[in-house]
Amino acid sequence: MLAPSEYEGTETRGYLDTATYGLPPRSTLAAVDEAARAWRERGPWLRWEEDGEACRSLFARIIGASPDQVAFVGAASVAAGIVAASLDAGPGDNIVLYERDFDSVLFPWRPLAERGVELRHVPLERLVDAVDDRTALAAFSLVQSADGRVADLDGLKGTGIRLFVDGTQTVGGSALDIDGIDYLVAHSYKWLLSPRGLAFLYVRPERVDELTPWLAGWKSRSDPFGDYYGAPELAADAHRLDVSIPWFSAAGARPSLALIAELGAEVIAEHNLGLARSFCAAFGLPEPASPIVRVEVEDADAAVERLRRAGVSCSARSGSIRFAFHLYNEPADVDLALEALSPDQVFDAQS
Repeated sequence: MLAPSEYEGTETRGYLDTATYGLPPRSTLAAVDEAARAWRERGPWLRWEEDGEACRSLFARIIGASPDQVAFVGAASVAAGIVAASLDAGPGDNIVLYERDFDSVLFPWRPLAERGVELRHVPLERLVDAVDDRTALAAFSLVQSADGRVADLDGLKGTGIRLFVDGTQTVGGSALDIDGIDYLVAHSYKWLLSPRGLAFLYVRPERVDELTPWLAGWKSRSDPFGDYYGAPELAADAHRLDVSIPWFSAAGARPSLALIAELGAEVIAEHNLGLARSFCAAFGLPEPASPIVRVEVEDADAAVERLRRAGVSCSARSGSIRFAFHLYNEPADVDLALEALSPDQVFDAQS
């Protein structure tokens, strides 16, 4: 594992389900406990706001952006909804979507169909081909949560259209280049190992003015701590899209994000993909494109239960088993899964 001081001796053995939620570092649990204690003892709330601002800066560092390009949002669907409601698109225009993407990436665009915008639901490998001169935007998860497949980001960047990317299954676990991405959202409770409730929206600077701050609140002004009344001008950067942060999620997220930033995205990505490759090689499966691997078996629910009894945590998705490898995993976790899932039970994998 990459962070033994944070995880050694904790309940990480056999946990191959980060695509559902990540396991917290020791320092994160301590920070949450401290925040709860301070709450009980009437501690200063500005301390938790400081945690939030630190999280903004750390997330920006992880993806290679600056803090003024990052907004706080509550979930990936919230970010997609803001972009969808602000998009200048009408009859004759289209939005390109992956037909089997996660629902939070698909639902927010549906109201645009009432304006006459065509929603093009296509296979993942056809996203680039579906783009034409009336495409207003393409929205997709970069790494698919169901099977770990990776969208052709470079190809889509080459089209020049606006790109809305859900990086919830990417940021913290896989490599990412934000150059050419217009909007990137990532929730922090999976590969960023944080408490649920805090998500981040990166906005390319030249796109900020195109977004209407539908959810603007007290955090959306240029100096939110200077005054709380009178509805002054909104911030000129991505902060104008801020929603109020969940204080205790921010307190816990701060050490988790600091750990990810300290280890480095490239180092983590190499570690995670290496474990996924070892797993796939043992079964003679195709080389994975991400740390998420889908394995097809005869009875996925029964196989997941068998793995659970063997001490392996994973998920059943669309009739298959999903494994996910992260920084607290090591070769022994791969071996444990291999022992519980014999090769003759495996039919195929999509990765």
